[in-house]
Amino acid sequence: MTEYGVFANLVGTVSSLVAAGAAMTIAFTKRTQWQPPEEAVPLAVSRMAGLVSMIGVALLYAFSTQMGSLWLAVVTGASFLIAMSSLLVAIRTNINHSYYFPSTRAESNRRLGGDTLTREAASIAKKRGLTQQQMFEDAQGDKDLVWTRQSQAAVHIRSTLSYILLIGAGACCIAAAGTLVGMSRAPSAPVAANSTNAA
Repeated sequence: MTEYGVFANLVGTVSSLVAAGAAMTIAFTKRTQWQPPEEAVPLAVSRMAGLVSMIGVALLYAFSTQMGSLWLAVVTGASFLIAMSSLLVAIRTNINHSYYFPSTRAESNRRLGGDTLTREAASIAKKRGLTQQQMFEDAQGDKDLVWTRQSQAAVHIRSTLSYILLIGAGACCIAAAGTLVGMSRAPSAPVAANSTNAA
């Protein structure tokens, strides 16, 4: 039995399993609009992010006793901030830059665009008052006719990194918080009784 007692070990184990399960669930489930489309993060990459998260959770659980409650609290807070920041970036990026071709709003038709129009597209948008979705349809799904390559790459990088960080940091946050609760609820070691009696 560790210095934190059986209860700490049980809570740490359960929280680590929950964290790993949550990471794999996000990585394997059907995508929604706040997540990057498959063209930006293929299923293989998404599932690998889930596996990496599981490894991080396992390492955190294995070394939690050596880290102590203070460092676990630091890891919990830092992981939470990273996860929340990544979620906000992912939502903003993937919703604001998602376009569809054909125009039917099916997940299989969703593509990530860029944040800077090409000169020709900017001129057309100004003259004809078209939205970026309409220009994407007119371009028959050719993103290079609508957005610059550099802006497309920038959006893809933000989308991919924010998604992977969200999965990894979220899983570590759950595991660290659960282990920390187990430590705080563990029974204190009994105080040794005084062996000498008063005369």
